[in-house]
Amino acid sequence: MQSLESLNPTVSRMDVVQAVWHTLRSHLENEKARIYEAISHYPTPIAGCDQQFNYLLEEQTRIRHELERLDRASHESLTVEDAIQRIDEFLGSSSSLDAETERTIRSYLQEGLSQIQR
Repeated sequence: MQSLESLNPTVSRMDVVQAVWHTLRSHLENEKARIYEAISHYPTPIAGCDQQFNYLLEEQTRIRHELERLDRASHESLTVEDAIQRIDEFLGSSSSLDAETERTIRSYLQEGLSQIQR
């Protein structure tokens, strides 16, 4: 995530919001890559009998749905206020973000917006 100190003084509120969307996408893409890596190195399972492998397949589907949901939310955001609300909703409902990641992203958004308002 880009540090707030490195933000250009001419950065707009929408730039901060876009940076948050980008951070969320990067986190989900990294999770997707981790799951893909686990699946690709998994020993050959017995079809339908390997719970861990089936779990990885479910995780792969879940993260794909999260990315689709993120894309829809980010593209439907017409104003900064609307985008902030959609980010808040996404953070609150995502099953792919742990509590620490959610807090970090919320804090980044809040700090970035408050620096611009000064």
